[in-house]
Amino acid sequence: MGETNTKKKKIAVFANGWNAENLHRYLTGLTKCTPECTIDYYVFVCHSTYSMSETEIKSMATIFDLPDLRTFDAAIMFTPGLNFTDIINQLIVKLEKSGIPVLSIGFQHPGFYYIGINNYTGMRQLCDHLIEEHNVRTVMFLAGPRENEDSNNRLIALRDSMRAHNLPFSESDIFYTNWEVGRVMNEFGDRIRRGEKLPEAFVCANDLIAETLSYTLTDNGLPAESTIVTGFDFMEEGQNFYPSIASVDQHYDIVAEYSVNLLTRIFNGETANEEILVDCEFHPGESCGCIHCREDDLRRRSVVRAVPRDYMMTDIVERRFHAMEKEIIQSVDYEDLKTKLQKLFCLPGSGMALEGQTFYIMLDPHIVDFSLSDIENYPQYHFAEVMDTFVAKRDGQPITAGVIQTAQLFPDTVPEGPNHMYFFVPTYYESYVCGYIVLTDCVSWLPSKYFYMCESRFNRALVSYRRNMQLTALNTKLSMLMEKDSLTFVKNRTAYDRYTKRTETQMLSGDFEPFAVVCFDINNLKPVNDELGHEAGDEYIKKCCKLICNTFKHSPVFRIGGDEFVAIAVHDDYLHRFEYLNAMRERMEELRNDTTTSPIDRISVASGMADCFEHVGDDYSAIFRRADTRMYDNKRLMKADMR
Repeated sequence: MGETNTKKKKIAVFANGWNAENLHRYLTGLTKCTPECTIDYYVFVCHSTYSMSETEIKSMATIFDLPDLRTFDAAIMFTPGLNFTDIINQLIVKLEKSGIPVLSIGFQHPGFYYIGINNYTGMRQLCDHLIEEHNVRTVMFLAGPRENEDSNNRLIALRDSMRAHNLPFSESDIFYTNWEVGRVMNEFGDRIRRGEKLPEAFVCANDLIAETLSYTLTDNGLPAESTIVTGFDFMEEGQNFYPSIASVDQHYDIVAEYSVNLLTRIFNGETANEEILVDCEFHPGESCGCIHCREDDLRRRSVVRAVPRDYMMTDIVERRFHAMEKEIIQSVDYEDLKTKLQKLFCLPGSGMALEGQTFYIMLDPHIVDFSLSDIENYPQYHFAEVMDTFVAKRDGQPITAGVIQTAQLFPDTVPEGPNHMYFFVPTYYESYVCGYIVLTDCVSWLPSKYFYMCESRFNRALVSYRRNMQLTALNTKLSMLMEKDSLTFVKNRTAYDRYTKRTETQMLSGDFEPFAVVCFDINNLKPVNDELGHEAGDEYIKKCCKLICNTFKHSPVFRIGGDEFVAIAVHDDYLHRFEYLNAMRERMEELRNDTTTSPIDRISVASGMADCFEHVGDDYSAIFRRADTRMYDNKRLMKADMR
């Protein structure tokens, strides 16, 4: 696997981006431990949480359905943070059907290689430390969701420690947070305000819950040290917190090293251990009362110094994705959307390329009709079989690709060379999963949630984009209705004035197609109205209009007055204009001589035509006047012939 000229292996990784720091440690470990030019990792990232709607969760989770695993050499299921049993079970079924080796991190399943975190050891160390070193006798456990295996393993360690020390612990001493900090703030803020007695220690299922509880204490007038608060995960933020969080390190860097070693043995055809357990390690901190056990002050000074730089970086990234959002919202149609995004991300000097030198935006071609039908008519919770390449660049160079098979993931492949880590995030509108964005070698983005920022900004912009497209379609429809004659359904005087203004502008520029103006005026309309009534008169007008439209079938026809029409003969109609006009006059002569038909069928229309090239320097008005004069000449001849 270490040879540089062999085809690299492809590994699919499935993870939840909200478990950002643990995932960051694991993926960073994979990158460091993987020999050069041997493996590309394809990381499919979901960001679902319990506070989201069912539709949003299902749409996000479809990113796990994106890869065709038959094209991969192995897969890794990073279960910490996946949270939802249904999502995990669906992913397991997909992995079982793939026929490729699967490494399951943190979740044991038959047929999968398993690398587990021994949550019990670290949590037991923590609980024993609280009881034996700090004389804690009452504890409350702030758990994750009821069904979360990691949280439940930590709870087992706590129960065992309390039992071993003959201390009481019951179901009422457990609060299930569902990993939601809002639940913690509301519940314990209310308890403090009601004056309820707090336990001597809160043991939290992760560091973020511990930090939230510490804030809740101080926000409600209690000192942070009024009770012990411990966490789990040993996050950077928890280490830098004040008071620093006593926590448990799960050693995801070691898990990553074991993962690479296991993959190496599998690819080399060697016997591989199917089950590996990595022990956690407890680290005391200020929050449990161990004030000088770590160099917390030195660490905090370093972190504080980095805060302005972090703010600057966040501001730059937000500006970049705000620009993307703005371009999507301001796009007027599908092609304009594609052009704007390509210009933003691919043109030289178009930005600082914070998204990376290799970057792709792939969208379902169905999005071209995004505004024209109900969302239920689009694919529901699955990707289309093909994707249109909206944005593609490799090593800073734009790639032109068009539509590709979705299973290909992005338009180019690099079977040799340096390792890469590709991150895939979904784009969707409600239940319509319309594509995905691919970012490359951006593992450092995980702790700052930049992947989610990119995803959410794009998806939020789609809402406005669709609304804009709907308004555009509605305005177009209204404009068409405003420019349509209600009796004959040809274009009306408003449309004619707009058309002639555009034609005049084109003539001034010299860039226009040849045309002829044909003026028409209906004969005998007054006698039909007087003798047969206005309804018959309306029918007579419609029959005359139909004859005009059938004569110049491929040209615009306008009703500019009660009995006046204009046709602008273009293209083939222009080339055959004399032939067609003569045929129309011959047809009217046949109808006039057929005395067996109704008067409204014996239609008679005077006409006159003028060509745009008859006189050099003519503007449109001059051409129209010439056609109108010839029409009146024809009308006098027709009246004289009818006497």
